[in-house]
Amino acid sequence: CIWSVNWLIASEPIIYPDWTAHTIPIVYGKCNCGSSWTCTQSSQGIMVGCNPLESLLQTTLQCFYNQSCIDSTKKFTQLNISSLKTSRFPMNTTIQSILNNLMVEEYIINKSYEDYFNRCAPSSCSYNYMQNYQITGEIINIISLYSGLVILTRCLSVVLIKLCSYKSNRITEQNI
Repeated sequence: CIWSVNWLIASEPIIYPDWTAHTIPIVYGKCNCGSSWTCTQSSQGIMVGCNPLESLLQTTLQCFYNQSCIDSTKKFTQLNISSLKTSRFPMNTTIQSILNNLMVEEYIINKSYEDYFNRCAPSSCSYNYMQNYQITGEIINIISLYSGLVILTRCLSVVLIKLCSYKSNRITEQNI
C-alpha cells in the first residue's frame, strides 16, 4: 500500500464509535511527502524517501564499498568486500545511471567472418530472394497506371485541340 510508505497512521485514542483513521505525511528534512513525492534523505549513499522506486534509483553503492557501513546494516555481515571485482562505475554512481547503461561493464565486439566460416565450415553459401505475389498490389498498380494514362491523355488532348484550332485559325486568316 502506498500510504504505508508516504504516510503514518496517527495513533490517537478512539473517542467516537465512528472514528476514522487519520494519517500524517512523513517529513524528510524540510520536505513533506504530503506535498511532494520526490522527498529523499541520504544515509551513506542509500536514499530513503516518499517513493521507494525513486529513492532506489537515486541510491549509490558507496555503502557497499565500506565495511563499517555494511556491518551497520546487520544484514550483510558475512560479505567479504575485498574480493569484489572493480567496476567501471565509480562508487558515487547512482543506480539510475547504472541501469541507463544496462548494467554492462564492457562491450566486447569482435566481428570476424573468417572465424565464423572456419568454425562452421559451410560447404556452400547461397541466398534466395522470395517475393510474395499479392494480387491486390498488382490491381492497384494497374489502376494507378490506367489513371495516370487517362490524366495524361486529357492533358495532351487539350493541348492538341488548342494547337489544331490555332493552326486552323491561322490558315483561315491567311486565306482572307
